[in-house]
Amino acid sequence: MAPGAGPATAARETGVDLPLLTHRGTLRTRARETVHGVDGRPLATLSLAPELLVSQALAAQRRTDPLPAPERERRLREAADRFLGDVLGGLSFAEHCALVHAVSGHNAPLTAALSRGVAEAIARAPSRADRARPLGSVRSWREAEREPGSGSGVWTRRGETLAAVLSGNTPTIQNGWLQALALGYRVAVRPSRREPFTAHRVIAALRAAGFRDTDALYLPSAHAGVPVLLRRADLGLAYGGADVEAAYGASPAVKVAGPGRSKTLVTGGRLSPQTLEAVADSVAALSGTACVNTTTVLVEGDHVRFARDLARVLRERAAGRQTTERYLGPRVAEETARSLIASVRRGASGARAEIPLEEVATPHPQGGVVLGPAVFAASGPGGGGVFGAELPFPCVWVAPWTPADGTGPLRDSLVVNVVGGEGELIDALLREPSITNVYRDTPTVHSDGDLPHEGYLGDFLMRNKAVVSGPRTGRPTPRAPSVQGLL
Repeated sequence: MAPGAGPATAARETGVDLPLLTHRGTLRTRARETVHGVDGRPLATLSLAPELLVSQALAAQRRTDPLPAPERERRLREAADRFLGDVLGGLSFAEHCALVHAVSGHNAPLTAALSRGVAEAIARAPSRADRARPLGSVRSWREAEREPGSGSGVWTRRGETLAAVLSGNTPTIQNGWLQALALGYRVAVRPSRREPFTAHRVIAALRAAGFRDTDALYLPSAHAGVPVLLRRADLGLAYGGADVEAAYGASPAVKVAGPGRSKTLVTGGRLSPQTLEAVADSVAALSGTACVNTTTVLVEGDHVRFARDLARVLRERAAGRQTTERYLGPRVAEETARSLIASVRRGASGARAEIPLEEVATPHPQGGVVLGPAVFAASGPGGGGVFGAELPFPCVWVAPWTPADGTGPLRDSLVVNVVGGEGELIDALLREPSITNVYRDTPTVHSDGDLPHEGYLGDFLMRNKAVVSGPRTGRPTPRAPSVQGLL
């Protein structure tokens, strides 16, 4: 860096510029922010959207009719190819992945794999969205008209515009709003300011494939701009932690993706090497930063031994990797690492660290600190905040469980994986309203993109309306139903 140059100057020298992608094309604003890598280096300059522009952009989207469904599907397939193959915003796909790697904390191979997953999410958005459509509904009233008099349910949007407030956990967080776009919504995206590159590349690819400026907007903003964006749109998606859940969880117009608090239950003393490897996958995959990562393991049997063995497996996986490009946990800034380790110390009161905390943070030669793994053995299945401690790196709490404990310790979970377990237990978990997904002998991180996450997104975006068309001239009049048939 040149003497006297500040972070913003250094970012401009890199040539990476992330302008707004508005309803009127590309726009650079006076309000800008520097995007830094986890090593502290400035990497890009990000324009921020003022509130007036946000209001104008959402109004323009509402005045625009959606593209026909077949055209949306065709353009999404083309956009997926362009996302991988085109130079967009001055960046090739490889250069894009390098920037995401530098800011996200994911290791290089995982960053590339997740970024390729974004292309798949673009191409498959229509089919993934359609999985939520009920069997009794069709996509268009024209399909319902083919059998006069019988009618059908028609799957219909609940609104016309959607605001997506994204976090930076993983590039594939774009999956949700892409499904909304496939369903005909016009979408305004407020990207993570920590990882703003993926959303920018997606929307640039969409526009290169023929989507109009009003179909998808890229509107970064400060935190104060989030309520404005969500208020102006018909519906909203908001990703984040407990603070986002508290702010918007009660709104019927906003779907919140908050903490996962995913758990694994090991029943019947199934403490096999295969079980340990599967649980280690659940803890450490996706850098341990996702809402589907297991943060609590409940064990029927010797939970202390299980915690000790799990710590061994995770340490073996991390050995020799933490200072390379293939590190296990996320790479974060030193200040972030200190704050998270302090949180661990506070939350671990009354639990035994199976991996010394001194080993949980490893300085990386390229800058920053690699976090995890961390394993704690707790004394019981409740108390001490053990089950609420969801931290953004591979960190897991292992506690005892007996059949008498039932589903209570497993409540408030995005995913519960049951290793073993009788049918009655699975039934009880499915009946528990606060448990979203139930797996059997499958890591909590498993997903093929087609499974419901917190329900299918279409459950939130769409509704069903009955459409019945009467007979046309020359056709017999259908017999009127009896009053009895209507009761």
